[in-house]
Amino acid sequence: MKLNNIIKLMSFAAVALIATACSDTDAQYTIPEVGAPEFVAATPESDADLLFGEQTFTVTFDKNIGFATKNASQITLNGVPVKSALVLGASPSLTITADVDFSKTQTLVIPAGLILGPQGDAYDQEIKLTWTLDDLPSNTAVAMTQKLGWGWNLGNHFDTSGDAISQGWGYWDRATPGAELFNSLAKAGAKTVRIPTTWTDHMNDNSVISADYLNEVAGVVDAAIAAGLNVILNTHHDSFETNLGNAADNADVAKSDSALISTLWTQVANKFKSYGDQLIFETFNEVHAGDNWGGGTAEQYDMLNKWNQYAVDAIRATGGNNATRWIGVSGYAASLDLTLDHLVLPTDPANRIMVAVHCYDPYGFCLVPVGADGTETYSSWGHNADPAFSVPDANEEYVIKLLFKLRKKYIEQGIPCYLGEYGCVVHTTDNANAFRKYYLEFFCRAAYMAGIPMLVWDNNSVSCGTVNGNECSSYFDHSTGTFVADGAEVVPVMIKACTSTDSSYWFDTIWSKSPTVK
Repeated sequence: MKLNNIIKLMSFAAVALIATACSDTDAQYTIPEVGAPEFVAATPESDADLLFGEQTFTVTFDKNIGFATKNASQITLNGVPVKSALVLGASPSLTITADVDFSKTQTLVIPAGLILGPQGDAYDQEIKLTWTLDDLPSNTAVAMTQKLGWGWNLGNHFDTSGDAISQGWGYWDRATPGAELFNSLAKAGAKTVRIPTTWTDHMNDNSVISADYLNEVAGVVDAAIAAGLNVILNTHHDSFETNLGNAADNADVAKSDSALISTLWTQVANKFKSYGDQLIFETFNEVHAGDNWGGGTAEQYDMLNKWNQYAVDAIRATGGNNATRWIGVSGYAASLDLTLDHLVLPTDPANRIMVAVHCYDPYGFCLVPVGADGTETYSSWGHNADPAFSVPDANEEYVIKLLFKLRKKYIEQGIPCYLGEYGCVVHTTDNANAFRKYYLEFFCRAAYMAGIPMLVWDNNSVSCGTVNGNECSSYFDHSTGTFVADGAEVVPVMIKACTSTDSSYWFDTIWSKSPTVK
């Protein structure tokens, strides 16, 4: 009897142990997946813009997959084997890296049989994915792009400030711009001229702008309009331009600067309120805090957004054609990225606000190529550049993606946007200037593809090409309108790149003309 009880107890224990083991198995282990995987989705999604350069694709299935990395060469983008394809750990996704070329349509093909399920069953269908870069939309922004076309800056004339005025030695460009200049610009193919203007240095103690100065500025605006050009008139190098930090930190300074901005724009707007749509106002130039060009604080960004609103309100309040005139506004330092990240568009009853940015990227090649010893530190650009004498990671791919940020946020949303300043100084060697010409053409064409009109900076440095330096940004003599430096060669190239509607004039046609290092 005792033995039977022991046997029964052992039997019950064995059953319990088996039940417990089965229970643990169900809790800790899943039933292995069987069957071939099924394609689910891919990123980027089909409506994404694939721009030139390296791109990562993720192709996802309904179960964990296997993939032999040796088969990566069978996967192609536009007929070219991808750079890599692999599954990262236990994952339902295949990660692919490939180089996007200049084609408007990108086609990724994964042949049938390469993707395996957990038990070795293959996905037996070809996966073919396409992405197409859409044409620019037909909207107000694109219409403004066509209206403004390629433009030019009357730099270092009315934007003269400080000692240049107090010492009475005139404007920095030593020029007398008039009909001869603007007719030459129009004949060359320019559609717009930006007239950077300092106002506060021409105010009296009551913040009243000199009538003579207002008339002088108006005379130049009239000459440009008479030549058939659009005009962008702004505030430039004014007393508040570098005072953003103080205004953001001090309520009294903020009140004073805000009042100055309002009274300045009220006077300027009143002077020009009868002018038609050929005249555009631009609230500010490159507002920043002190010597800090790289970025500001949240308080400074907020203050600049308020300043833009004060300027817009002052202009609209003057009535006349100013009630509906286009007005350009910009973010911190007119930086492309800082404007994208921090600019809040002013409230405007006319809904005619444009976004103005500046771009001299890459900075080393475009503005400071010459080192302290007089030799060129940055003498080449693009895919054929010498790595030792070029700005890293700032080639063709960088420029395209930079400018298409503006297209995505502004142009495609119907908000006009323009490059109020761009350019590249004259370099000191023939080979470096060949790269400069290549850069300017490629940059201008990228801007055109992004729907961005642009205005080149010109400071009337007529000695460009005869002396070295980092300030040689000159194309037209500011008095006569004749070409200076290499303007006769470079200006037609930029205008064609900025305005041509020839669909065959694509990035690859410029790419193939890149110079090589000599």
